[in-house]
Amino acid sequence: MKVLRYPIFGITCFFVFGILFDFYCNPNSTVLLLSLAISFVLFCLSYFASNRHFQQKNYFGLTLYFLSFCCGSLTQHFHYEPNHRQHYSHFITDKPCSIKGAFTERLKSGATSDKYLFAVSEINNHHASGTLLLYIPKTVSLPKSLIGTRLALYTTLSELPKNRNPYQFDYAAYMAKRNVFHQLYLSKTNFIITGQQQNGASLISKYRDQLLFGFEKHHFKPETQAIITALILGQRQDLDSNTTSAYTDAGAAHILAISGLHIALLYGLLLFLVKPLKRLQNGRILQFIILLLLLWLYAILTGLSASVVRAVTLFSLISFSRYLNRATHLYNSLIISFFLLVITKPGFIFDIGFQLSYLAVFAILSLHTVYKKIRLPKNRISRYLCDILFVSIAAQVGVLPLCLYYFHQLPLLFIFSNLIVLPLITIILPLGILVTVFNFISDPIALFLGQLLSFLIEIMTNIITWIASFRTLVLQNIAFNFSMMIALYIVLIALFLWIQKRIAYRLIFLLTSIFLFQIVYWITIYDHKHHDDFVVFHDRKHTLIALKRQHHIITYSNDSLIDQNYNLRMYCNGLFHPSMVHNPLRNTFSFHRQKILVIDSDGIYQNVEKPDIILLINNPKINPDRLLQLLQPKLIIADGTNSILYTERWETSCRKTKIPFYATGKKGFLSIANIN
Repeated sequence: MKVLRYPIFGITCFFVFGILFDFYCNPNSTVLLLSLAISFVLFCLSYFASNRHFQQKNYFGLTLYFLSFCCGSLTQHFHYEPNHRQHYSHFITDKPCSIKGAFTERLKSGATSDKYLFAVSEINNHHASGTLLLYIPKTVSLPKSLIGTRLALYTTLSELPKNRNPYQFDYAAYMAKRNVFHQLYLSKTNFIITGQQQNGASLISKYRDQLLFGFEKHHFKPETQAIITALILGQRQDLDSNTTSAYTDAGAAHILAISGLHIALLYGLLLFLVKPLKRLQNGRILQFIILLLLLWLYAILTGLSASVVRAVTLFSLISFSRYLNRATHLYNSLIISFFLLVITKPGFIFDIGFQLSYLAVFAILSLHTVYKKIRLPKNRISRYLCDILFVSIAAQVGVLPLCLYYFHQLPLLFIFSNLIVLPLITIILPLGILVTVFNFISDPIALFLGQLLSFLIEIMTNIITWIASFRTLVLQNIAFNFSMMIALYIVLIALFLWIQKRIAYRLIFLLTSIFLFQIVYWITIYDHKHHDDFVVFHDRKHTLIALKRQHHIITYSNDSLIDQNYNLRMYCNGLFHPSMVHNPLRNTFSFHRQKILVIDSDGIYQNVEKPDIILLINNPKINPDRLLQLLQPKLIIADGTNSILYTERWETSCRKTKIPFYATGKKGFLSIANIN
């Protein structure tokens, strides 16, 4: 593969391995610094030794990769904020804290509250740093634009909740990769506004709000305005769930996120506008500087998301190659842009958008050599549609394993949606930029263009909604884990290699990779079959218990709509869809010689055999001290059907008697097999 010829590829790979090593292992700072010093000395010695030979020696490459690995680890170590002495986590306690800081970023809102990232500047009178997740109930009245607003709060910090139920999205792990570990809630009485912070983020937010204010004169429908805001300025917080689901099911979710497609169209438009500058003296350098400034200004205005930064960095490198009149090696530019970004912000490699965008571009470049050999029709429209078809299929193939792992679904209609939507987007995006400009120049022109923009967006959304309505062509609940994702990527790499050059050893590699994928799949199934479990789910409406034995699940619940329970569907999907039987909830269970007693709202527990575990459900009216003294269990569990008041009272009693207490409302589901 051509990409393997570039030395930067190996350096980048080992740099990424170093980032991953530090993130998951978190080694000591002294060990990392010592390793970096040793690797640097070895690299210097091997460099001077290899200079004596005409042909480079293997040991030079090995020492270079070792140095790159150590640099990656140290870079991630310094970017991991809890490693800093002033991080707020070193000053917090279980009691309420006095916190000062400012809003830095608005996140997607929930049904009852808005979410923001909050940069800490002071905690308990200590100068501190770090970022918190701040929830603002919709009942609390605050200014519309909050970015840069300073607050002083007095409240309790709590850890971000882990995945509430098995095989679901782990929000705490996701936010940890963004250096966010705790959350807090605003109420009407626990804060005061202390001023406005003047920095880059608040200035950018101010200008972005001014651009958004310019659209108010058009009186767009809320759905249309949300799509325009997402397409033009990359702000997806106001997109409703129905719109997002429709675009996802139709295989066109990438349209709503600014990525390579949007930046490519913007780059082409800017290139056309600055083309006359070539006639001026020093016009080429002026053209290059203006292109670079406008691209990065747009990236900053849209919030510097991972996919936008990737695309702008790549096109910046392409612009630099054009300025130098050198041939653009896209593979090399792609790897260099990746390397520059992970040096600047190692957390990018954990961003789903960043992963999807790079893999999509890599797949398009890998398959383009094959596409060029195909005889295409001479008609321009036909060739354009063929290009769209190729890009859609190549990108979908490149991100397929990742999409199966993260989203567990595959939209089969992505080809049709892209054939229709991509030509529309090439008109909508430039038109949207023109409307944004004319909002501040000429109202009549802006209103005319705005009507046309609204019309095109409504057509696009109606088409997407119609395509998404074919639910049978959206394969959902596909069982897929991390090991299978890696194995499938090996299959795709082998397939790309064989397509580019059909020779015997590449065919053997392809067949071997397919066999490896099958082995990974059967090992996964075998592991699930030979693992028994007893799971208490976190469900606020109904108690849900699952007893798993081999590839068979028995559920216990009084929910009449248990088949539609989302938590249970995700659990079965994670276990590769075992057979399942539903039974009514009962009061006693036995699992691995452990007796489990369920006490419900009736509070009946007299004349029962002493249990090892007690599960409290539906707010039982009991005296916790008397219960613990009489039955003396090894563990008390309170599921999500209990109120916070009851849960806290039971936890206090358990703390007195030193009996472990587990509340699913705080810690999520409980697997009995994992506590043995």
